[in-house]
Amino acid sequence: MAILDLGADTLGNLNKQTTQARAGASRRTVHRRTVLKGLAAGAVLGPASALTSGGTAEAAAGYHLAVVDQNSRTVRIFDRDAERWNDDAVIWSFAGKEPWLGKKWWSDLSDVKIRKTQARGRIALVCASGGAAGIVQVRRGEHTDSDNDLIWQAYPDDNPHSIERIPHNGSILTASSKGGKNLQLYSPKNPDSIDDFDSYEKVNSWRFPGAHGILWDPRTKNEVSKGVLWVLGDGKLVGYKVKGSGQNTDLDVWREVAIDHPGAKMGHDLQPDFTMRGHLLLTDSKGVYRYDVNSNDKVISNPIWAKGRVKSIARHPVTKEYIWVVGSPETGEMGTQVSIGKDLGTPTHERGWPEARFYKARIFSPDYE
Repeated sequence: MAILDLGADTLGNLNKQTTQARAGASRRTVHRRTVLKGLAAGAVLGPASALTSGGTAEAAAGYHLAVVDQNSRTVRIFDRDAERWNDDAVIWSFAGKEPWLGKKWWSDLSDVKIRKTQARGRIALVCASGGAAGIVQVRRGEHTDSDNDLIWQAYPDDNPHSIERIPHNGSILTASSKGGKNLQLYSPKNPDSIDDFDSYEKVNSWRFPGAHGILWDPRTKNEVSKGVLWVLGDGKLVGYKVKGSGQNTDLDVWREVAIDHPGAKMGHDLQPDFTMRGHLLLTDSKGVYRYDVNSNDKVISNPIWAKGRVKSIARHPVTKEYIWVVGSPETGEMGTQVSIGKDLGTPTHERGWPEARFYKARIFSPDYE
């Protein structure tokens, strides 16, 4: 696979390129083993350390990104500071195994979120447009064993685009862009055993045309049960309150926000702005928008970047860098590179390769805001 060399990173360390070049392959191997050991031990990487420690110089010097590539059908975690995103830069990866019946459930991976559970540590929430959704244990090793590390799996079908887990409740929700049951809810049989993923069952579904993004907003750090579940679809962003527990879990509409502009209003991505607590970043057919959940505004109309086909958006809490993916018709609406920069549309670094078909790029952090 040909790799595009798009330049070395300069984030807080001008001598890093020279150091890495001198170190050679052996040092890269030691670094990867050290990082993997940290993953196994539950060490905090990059943005997570920044969010929990208030932002240190070490945290600002580098972080990790979880990237969905539909061509290789993988989710991979890369070092943001790696000169090239090749095999040496892969810290962890997942590829879903297809069932023997031949249905390509795991084709066209569409989302990944890193979350943390009390019993299992870090997990990756993943879904694919082919119809599957799952929870993967993030453990030591460059590649997962799908049979052992895929600890929960379901088939919401109808083009799943996003997945989220409610932290205090344990329920899992998927958002699919097609069909009449766009939002699907999976909950544990025992509300006191939310980490027992073997007991989860589908308990409800709702219609939400064009559902593409779903995100838990804790609202407060100390009372996560008072949070809001946000869903992005065609022309609207809706906040739901989560009621009940276990298989009595339900959703109530808390706020509905219209996305108002001429032309198509197809939503794409929904993420927190880690630099501004209580602010969401979202993308649709016309651009990237920021929404202040404390403003009580009922209309979103002015983009912070008027750019079409932005499939993925994120922002780092310490460096304040945006991370985005822009698709094109020539690549099936996917992107061939992940762009990084403090100003949207003006990347200072880009990572990728011609055969890549990136759909999402996430900051490797279990934090919700």
